[in-house]
Amino acid sequence: MRTYYAFIIKDSLMHFYIKKPYSLYKILEQIYRLKNNDIVLGYRLLNQVTRTFVTRDADNFIYKRHYNELEYLKLENSHMIKNLYSEEITFLKVFKSHIRITTNNNYSAFFSSIKEYNKNIFICDFENQDFFFINKIDFESIV
Repeated sequence: MRTYYAFIIKDSLMHFYIKKPYSLYKILEQIYRLKNNDIVLGYRLLNQVTRTFVTRDADNFIYKRHYNELEYLKLENSHMIKNLYSEEITFLKVFKSHIRITTNNNYSAFFSSIKEYNKNIFICDFENQDFFFINKIDFESIV
């Protein structure tokens, strides 16, 4: 299973980090790896680089994109795709600071919805050191 974290990058920083995604990844990775006693520092650093999600809006947006799909399920604030055809099992949860996606695939069906939600989303998988801007992915070539 892979765990992806999606962050909305501030508009004022996009012009810089779109050319240097590794620098952005390293900043977010340092925040991710901070110890619990440094949580205030991490929160302040994260607020300098990212915008917060309006959790209700993001939840509703994802729900509206997937509610009519047979393989989709929503329980409270958690979303799930269990697609037997593609063997995908993905869980998504919206937080104020990020969206967490846990999936058994390298590509999640939720990625295209996230791309529609906001063009400034940066995806990180800290355990596998993988990162990308969602708007740089051509979903039609993947599917």
